[in-house]
Amino acid sequence: EPQTVGEVIPAVDRQEQLAAAKKANPDTAAWLYMPGAEVDDAVMQAADNGYYLQKDENGNFSEWGCYYAHCDDHLGSRSALDKNTVIFGHSATNCDPDGPKFTKLHRYMDADFVQENPYIYLSVDGDDLIFQITALFVTDIGFDYIAPNPTGDDLTSFFETIARKNWLDFDGVTFSEEDSVLTLSTCCRKYDKTNSGNQRLVVMAKLLPEGAAAQEFTVSLAENPELP
Repeated sequence: EPQTVGEVIPAVDRQEQLAAAKKANPDTAAWLYMPGAEVDDAVMQAADNGYYLQKDENGNFSEWGCYYAHCDDHLGSRSALDKNTVIFGHSATNCDPDGPKFTKLHRYMDADFVQENPYIYLSVDGDDLIFQITALFVTDIGFDYIAPNPTGDDLTSFFETIARKNWLDFDGVTFSEEDSVLTLSTCCRKYDKTNSGNQRLVVMAKLLPEGAAAQEFTVSLAENPELP
């Protein structure tokens, strides 16, 4: 078990790393730590979502780019977060779970792996946040899963669509319209028969309240998730 049920889940303090990264590049918006996916890196943010596609965190050319937040997201503090905070990263076309960058998100296609690695940590100025994984799916970009603040009917259909697509069937972890969501997005070729480049692997997690205790839960793979 990652944490004993009923015990407070310890936050991971990355304020020092975040401050150093901001000093090196003021485009730094957050620090992302995913022990299960070997991510422990700065998250950039630019005025448009294309800027860091092929730049590293220092702004130098890099085929593998860096992790970067959606240009419309607000990452100032816990209270400033949007409904849906989105972080992009590259992955290799072979979908190898041991591949570089966000190729490792393919590890979360395994329910046992999610059971052992349920938390994602995001540090913003002065706040070390803990998110618990709630969904994994493959979608085409026709589904606007990166919208920062869906409301009303859009919000309802956002969560309904995720539920249809979700590979992960949880007992003991709920996911609802009240939640603040962290969305990790990368390209995925697994089902992209025509090589359109329009399919994405998405991992979603919900923000836990400060001082949240570990809950008992089990997770298995859903029988028939909606595929692109």
